[in-house]
Amino acid sequence: MSDSEEPSGRPSIQVVTTRATPTWAKLFSFAVIANAGGIAVSVWVARLIRNVPATDSAEQWLRIAGFTVVAIAALFDALLLDELVFDGAFRRTHITGRLPGAARRDEDVEGVAVSMQRSTWSFPALLLSAGLVTSMAFNFVTHDVDGYYKHIGIYLGALERGDGPRQIEAVKQLSIRRAPEVLPALRVALAKGGEAAPWAAWAIGRHRDVQNRRPLVPPLVAAVRTGDDATRREAAIALGRLQQRSMVVALQDEVTADLAGGGPVDPRLLFALGSVQVLSSREVLGEVLQRGDALAQRVAAWAIAQHRDQRGAKELVNVLEDRLPTADVELRCAIVHALGIFAHEQSNLALVRTYDNSTDAELAFVCPRIRIFMSPDGQDDAEEILLPEDTLALEILMSMGQMRATTPEVRKVVEPWLERRTQDADVTAFVREGARAVLTGIREGRDDRTKPSVDEVFGRK
Repeated sequence: MSDSEEPSGRPSIQVVTTRATPTWAKLFSFAVIANAGGIAVSVWVARLIRNVPATDSAEQWLRIAGFTVVAIAALFDALLLDELVFDGAFRRTHITGRLPGAARRDEDVEGVAVSMQRSTWSFPALLLSAGLVTSMAFNFVTHDVDGYYKHIGIYLGALERGDGPRQIEAVKQLSIRRAPEVLPALRVALAKGGEAAPWAAWAIGRHRDVQNRRPLVPPLVAAVRTGDDATRREAAIALGRLQQRSMVVALQDEVTADLAGGGPVDPRLLFALGSVQVLSSREVLGEVLQRGDALAQRVAAWAIAQHRDQRGAKELVNVLEDRLPTADVELRCAIVHALGIFAHEQSNLALVRTYDNSTDAELAFVCPRIRIFMSPDGQDDAEEILLPEDTLALEILMSMGQMRATTPEVRKVVEPWLERRTQDADVTAFVREGARAVLTGIREGRDDRTKPSVDEVFGRK
């Protein structure tokens, strides 16, 4: 107000009024500031988390900072929404401290009415909604740092800072994750050595499903050359799974060492030899087939069969056939399965002899599959071989179907034998029908390798 005098000499009063800034505008400004600041802090926090903090406490404080800025931004967003949707009912009732009926005489009647509204559920609902939307927006800006931390970051931190057992557990988790940050971290862990190094080698080999395998090979080759015994073995196995044929000598040496030690042969080494498919493995696989432990002999039979496309593979067929007469029933199953993979016609004769020399109990024996756990502790990452599971009798018939008899000298033995099987009342209907299917295929000149198996014919597969 200002005083002035009129010409008459009487004083006059001038009133200058100013319009107060609306509350919603103030809250809008606060919300913008809170969200802008929150985004800046979240981006900074996300960058530090992706760079792997030096300590566990630093990592947790960064996450707390990220959640805090989201909460602050969500609070201001909820207050703004409360002001716009409910005329600030929560603010008037719970923040400004006005009690219903306690308004001054000159107070806005509408404000008093709003302050008397119940806001018990409206504001919490707004706060939760704002928190969800704000969290999603911040996560979008930071390229889903929350998802990254839960699935990758937490394990990268453990691998970088943890002790041996914690690092091993982190490697187990990272082995099944396919993110750009995983392989570099595994390569570093492999190069550092220590308890986690063999596990890192295994985890790198488990990434054989990636499109570009080239980055996987050099660190594993270096580990084979310079690592300790455990790391060298795991790296060689990993390279075998990646089908690096140059590592066949290292794998053969490991198998030879197991045989010389008198203990069981690591089946993972035999699986790797089967994967690389180098014919020079013939001798060591033949040795395992003759004098290895029971499991190793069965895996060796499978590994030998993986060389079917190599020049000179016929010699491997002879190795399998020569072992059949003295093999126990489980090894017999594995060799029969392997001969079916080779599909060499002359092997029909060996299969006929195997059937005739087996007892009824052996023919009814269900040939078991083999599960090879490829992890260093033998508890994870299973590979299954010798599938499907069926009786020895049906395994023989299925293998004969794969190697269809065509030459006269083979047919004159196989066809009468199959005829007898189709009329044998002492065998199961499955065996009779299986023999009939193989016999029909031979006589029709059909390639049974393109036809349904016995299991598929009878709806068991």
